Amino acid sequence: MVRIMVQQDRFRYKWWALFGVTVLAFTAFLDATIVNTALPFIQTALHADIFQLQWVASIFTIVLSMTMIAIGKLADLWGRKKVFYFGVIAFSIAALGAGLSPTVEMLIGFRGLQALGASTIFVASAALLSDVFPERERIRAISIYGGLTGFGLMIGPFLGGILIAILGWRWVFWINLPLIAIGLAACSFSLKKLPHETSSVRIDWAGLFLLIFGLGALMYGIVGGAQANWSSLFAWILLGAGIAALILLVILDEKRKNPLLDFPIFKQRIIGLAALSCALAGVASTVFMFFDPLYLRILRQLAPFWIGLLIAIIPAAQALISFVFSRAVKQFGVANLLFFSVIAAFFAICLHRLIGLHTPLIFLAIPFFLLGINWGLSNSAMITAVNQVVASRKIGEALGTIATIWNIVGSLLLASSTAVFHASQTDNSFLLPFHRMIDFNILFAAIILIASIWVRVGIKKEVR
Repeated sequence: MVRIMVQQDRFRYKWWALFGVTVLAFTAFLDATIVNTALPFIQTALHADIFQLQWVASIFTIVLSMTMIAIGKLADLWGRKKVFYFGVIAFSIAALGAGLSPTVEMLIGFRGLQALGASTIFVASAALLSDVFPERERIRAISIYGGLTGFGLMIGPFLGGILIAILGWRWVFWINLPLIAIGLAACSFSLKKLPHETSSVRIDWAGLFLLIFGLGALMYGIVGGAQANWSSLFAWILLGAGIAALILLVILDEKRKNPLLDFPIFKQRIIGLAALSCALAGVASTVFMFFDPLYLRILRQLAPFWIGLLIAIIPAAQALISFVFSRAVKQFGVANLLFFSVIAAFFAICLHRLIGLHTPLIFLAIPFFLLGINWGLSNSAMITAVNQVVASRKIGEALGTIATIWNIVGSLLLASSTAVFHASQTDNSFLLPFHRMIDFNILFAAIILIASIWVRVGIKKEVR
């Protein structure tokens, strides 16, 4: 009887908890897309060059790449509620600081802190729903959470355009603050009765260091080398050190009992196909969410509202997939959806090659929509594939590993694409380097497509 009363007391404010946690997660998801609309205006206001602007965008995915796996384990070790609140506080401080930044260097620093907070919120928020809802109601709660946070991705570019047009670019950061206050107010009493549960999880600190150092050195080596026209010895040293660190991480992870990255899951072909699809989703969510707003502003001279409206097509297509995905899985199967996702991204990137100075704006909706289809299918089908073939005790690690691949590929391709753009730029031209950047991504997408065909054929053979 006492136990029943304790359980009832624990779940007493479950819907308030869902509201609070979802609002706070909404701000992190919103931030993932709202800033892209502001990039051309940040460049003008802070007198940033293309490399500095690239760091404003890429630092977010770099920090996500470096921290998501570790934060997931820290949440299990220290308690999800405590880690969640830490992320919210870090995100709030960073949002305020980013909006106040007088220089692009300071903005990049606060964007890095904001990404750390967002990474913590992403990992801990969904897990908290399992703590505040009884098992029979969790699926419903998670569905509501997923729909509302997905709406944050969708509305980000459009809302960003409105805020920039009316209040200025700094409000794409400050809009988070009133939302955070509302979310914290709801969580302050609804999460109060939550028990503090910890586990004996161990963190591979050496592997985490190699991942952070390797990715950071590789990224800085690519950007620094391009800035110096590949004449900087320091950039080449960093490039080599980054590659060596990541190779060492792979070698050590194969020998460890509890590796940082769970590579054995890729022995399952469908997981490999999911990783390939997510690699292109990384390109969609970073490279083109960075360059497309610049094209619309610099070449087409569009107002913030119209830039936001057009870019919103990408996350809108991603949100649409979440509503029809369950039916699509039943009709086509997960493997076919993952393969279609790769094809959609490949054609979206190829269609970007046809974009010029006078391209009808209605045409842009086609490649933008296809990028969003890839993004949405990659996310939903990847989660489904992992749940189908990975042992339940390893699902979290598997999702974290593939999400890390998504962010790493996105970060590296954005850095490489920026380097290609810079190398092709003459007299502040935009269209020619824009097309060369697209050519580079078409080559990458073609490699992924060929690999996906090979894996898809292998899956068919396994079924037979």
